[in-house]
Amino acid sequence: MITCPSEVTAISIADGYARVSGRPQAVIAHVDVGTQALGQGVHNASIGRVPVFIFAGLCPYTESGELPGSRTEYMHWLQEAPDQKAIVRQYCRYTGEVRTGLNVKQMVGRALQFANSTPKGPVYLVAAREVLAQEIEPYALDQERWVPIGPAALPADAVHQICSTLVQAERPLIITGYSGRDWRTPKLLVDLVDLIPGIRVHDTGGSDMCFPGSHPASEGFRLSTDECTKDADAILLLDCDVPWIPSRNPPPESARIYHIDSDPLNQQIPVSFFPAHGRWKAESFTALTQLVDHIKNDKSLINILQDIKYKHRGIARTEAYKARIADIAAQPQLGDDVALNAHNIGYILKQSLPSSTTFVIEAVTAAQILHDQLQPSRPGSWINCGGTGIGWSNGAALGVKMALDDKMAMSEHESPPSLVCHVVGDGSFMCAAPSSALWVASKYKIPVLTIVLLPQQEGKGRLLA
Repeated sequence: MITCPSEVTAISIADGYARVSGRPQAVIAHVDVGTQALGQGVHNASIGRVPVFIFAGLCPYTESGELPGSRTEYMHWLQEAPDQKAIVRQYCRYTGEVRTGLNVKQMVGRALQFANSTPKGPVYLVAAREVLAQEIEPYALDQERWVPIGPAALPADAVHQICSTLVQAERPLIITGYSGRDWRTPKLLVDLVDLIPGIRVHDTGGSDMCFPGSHPASEGFRLSTDECTKDADAILLLDCDVPWIPSRNPPPESARIYHIDSDPLNQQIPVSFFPAHGRWKAESFTALTQLVDHIKNDKSLINILQDIKYKHRGIARTEAYKARIADIAAQPQLGDDVALNAHNIGYILKQSLPSSTTFVIEAVTAAQILHDQLQPSRPGSWINCGGTGIGWSNGAALGVKMALDDKMAMSEHESPPSLVCHVVGDGSFMCAAPSSALWVASKYKIPVLTIVLLPQQEGKGRLLA
């Protein structure tokens, strides 16, 4: 158990740990005011598809000692909200109230089923003090019967349709955002891309390392504004919320578009009109396995891919990739008289830190430039918020480090501790109780390298590490 002076630190630590471990972490908050203090952390967990279990108390509902746990303090009247769950309901996969100790474990189990079922996200459970003080006989649940929803697969006709379209397209493109959360998925995406020479992969979410930046098919990471969408004739959206900005870089009207996602309709986003000729609620790892296996075993597609044009397409794609990387490499300008900018910082970090470093990034638009320079290629090596509640990374970096250390402790293979490098803008750093995060890091001895990006002043960039 980790004591946090600030609720936003607590939920951000839980968020970071869950992103690495895949297991929901619990946050305990104090009634309505503690729930409100979770603030943007609930948004981040919801948008970022992170399983977090939040528990908060309710004010006692008796005031004269009728039951154990009845009101005894001044604030027990002031902190009774008409509907406390409503504070976070629109961001949670499930909200509930424990009304008796006799089914408390079932209520927790049900909440965890929602948190762990895709699209994963925060859940919120409350209980009044009378319920928490209730005496019951000990009991247990068979955890094997309280599992989340299993991964969904694509129907057979969809597998063939998607594969045929990607293979026969002249300018195929895959756009992703969250698929790398499952560390098994980037390799499968590489396997798919290697089967179709000339295909491109673009990351619009930047919340995970979804596709290696060292692969020639990589178009890098941009916040949905890259020009690569404008000439694509076939697009596969893979766990992606915002593939392009309709007013800036929409694909051609003639493009064939397919969408595979744990939430392909973006059910919690009221306005989201990205068109697609087919949508499937499926898990990326399972779907990619199906696509790869189908292409490898479909003789007609194998014959098509033997055409010499695919070899030429692959060569052209590699040359385009080399040109893009050369342009990125030319951006850093190092020297005492040169302004320190995101290109320089990204270059220095890549050259100075070990390849096993895990980067926790909250640098807003500068994250795109840092991604250019770092070119993350190892699953789990790049973790960005995905949401827009600034201040996430102060606590998330601590959770990431704790989860990595726990993974290493449970591993059969000895390996050096993973360095976590936390890169954050000064505004984001200040907006989420930095003193609380630093206190937790100090008290629990959680080592993290934090780099705060400061705005340029009189032509000079500044960096605080």
